[in-house]
Amino acid sequence: MEENEWEWNERAHPMTVNAMLECVTELAGVAGRLPVATTQSDETATALILRSVVRQMSVPIRKLCLEGKPNLLQRVILEPLFLPVGGQKGKYSQATMRWRTERHEWTLGYADGRKKEVIVPESEHEIQMGRLYGIEFQQDGWCAVKSPFDETCRGIGMDPWLATKILQVNSVGYTVRDALKLVADFEGAHTSDQLPAFVAVGVKPDDMDKGARKRYRMANCIYFGCLSYAQLVVMYCGLYIIRMMQKLVQKDVFWKGKVAILGVAELIGSVKVDWSLRTQIVNNCHEMIVVGKSDVPDGRRQQPDYRIWSGCDDWDKPI
Repeated sequence: MEENEWEWNERAHPMTVNAMLECVTELAGVAGRLPVATTQSDETATALILRSVVRQMSVPIRKLCLEGKPNLLQRVILEPLFLPVGGQKGKYSQATMRWRTERHEWTLGYADGRKKEVIVPESEHEIQMGRLYGIEFQQDGWCAVKSPFDETCRGIGMDPWLATKILQVNSVGYTVRDALKLVADFEGAHTSDQLPAFVAVGVKPDDMDKGARKRYRMANCIYFGCLSYAQLVVMYCGLYIIRMMQKLVQKDVFWKGKVAILGVAELIGSVKVDWSLRTQIVNNCHEMIVVGKSDVPDGRRQQPDYRIWSGCDDWDKPI
């Protein structure tokens, strides 16, 4: 839409413009690998490539959108507009995933050194999914994935866009900023270990972890194919930035006669920015047992269930 087009900030310093173009070039170079994943005959190879691409995309996106006040993109682009996350307000779908954990023998350690062998009670777990923008639930555990942005709306400012709530997992809410930050912090640049989502026998999901680790685990309780919802948001945010820059850099060969743009235009112009997928919904929870003062809580145990949704009043009500 014409009203969503970006314009250069003529007051920006050439070095700042150059830094922004380097980030966009890095982002486009990584996003250009997305078609490689679709040519793989092996599902494992496809998953590895897709996850690798999204993690690498998160790093330049963080530099562009999250670091500094104003951030790098706001210093170079005059009032950058973003399409709001959303969809048809009167339409939503939902799906439920249920699974039963197997019985395992565990050896519990106590403070005095005693050990006791117990049988973990068989537990049922459930994930309820309300409408998620960009996800269309289909039959037999499949879904269609597309951009979560509402193409029918006018653009909104960058700050309210980053503050938009895109996901709720039980009591944990996520904004666009949260999704970009979580993937960049836990996967993109500095993290050497992965933190899979887990289900603790006898413990409510909301009580299983604290702080950023809890947020990361909860956001990864299910995958859409090989990507979590937060990872999908990162991928489509990166593609949207590339799409807007494709339009912008076509207008000029040099920015204010000082910064060369032609090479950047050729690189990012070849990136496909309209991606849609069809994939299975995958449970990504791993059962564990909480070792504390007591044994497995037997009949008092609770059956953990997850609830994830976005953008619908019916699903926004407290659990």
